[in-house]
Amino acid sequence: MSSSTGASGWQRFFASAAERYDEEGFTKATDAEVALLTSLLELQPGQRLLDVGCGTGRHAVPLAALGLQVTGVDLSPEMLERAAARAAAAGVALDLLVADARDLPDHLGAFDVALCLCEGACCLVADGVEPLDHDRAVLASIHRTLRPGGRLVLTGLNAARLLTAWQRGEPTGRVDLLTLTETSPYELGDGSVVELREHYHLPDGLRTLAESVGFEVEAVWAGGAGDWRLEPPSVEDHELMLVARRPTTAGTDPRARR
Repeated sequence: MSSSTGASGWQRFFASAAERYDEEGFTKATDAEVALLTSLLELQPGQRLLDVGCGTGRHAVPLAALGLQVTGVDLSPEMLERAAARAAAAGVALDLLVADARDLPDHLGAFDVALCLCEGACCLVADGVEPLDHDRAVLASIHRTLRPGGRLVLTGLNAARLLTAWQRGEPTGRVDLLTLTETSPYELGDGSVVELREHYHLPDGLRTLAESVGFEVEAVWAGGAGDWRLEPPSVEDHELMLVARRPTTAGTDPRARR
């Protein structure tokens, strides 16, 4: 796999974090999250599932074990090395690919389901890119990979929580209220420091953004590590959970009428 020399900020961060990623507390609810996804999406063996920003494969591997055909993409080769090792240990097959979620390869084909969880790609703003453009590109790229009727579950950062914390003087980074972004310094394993931008969304804004690229939005639910709930979000929830579908007919896609 490639090194992090010349890599983007997020690539450098995940190259450094890959070894300890599965020790983080938010990864401990994986079984419950997989169970919720299986029920919510009515997953069936044989379906094609795309895990965007799959990281170390903590969702991809147990879903493959249920009989789904899982493709995992991630910006970080180091994270995918961990996913490959996890799949081998579990005796399941994964298709793994290094790719930018904003420009997923056309050859991936049509999927029944797409996941983008725990800020796997959405909300983690690429260097030099406008935050809204970044997240719109991620959503549009995922939309292209889904078959008509295919469904998406995506979790994104909750701007209501950011703003509430900002009022209390709690954020650790620099908050830009106009773009709903937070820029924070992170020390990497080699002692260097990288500044990373995260983009936050209000529920209506995330819904509108998804609709702008052609999704039919089913719901925006509450989210957070180990606390995904099928109920309206509060200002204390870390994440929002978008549940959406690619329309089955072109007439319901707003881009088809342009």
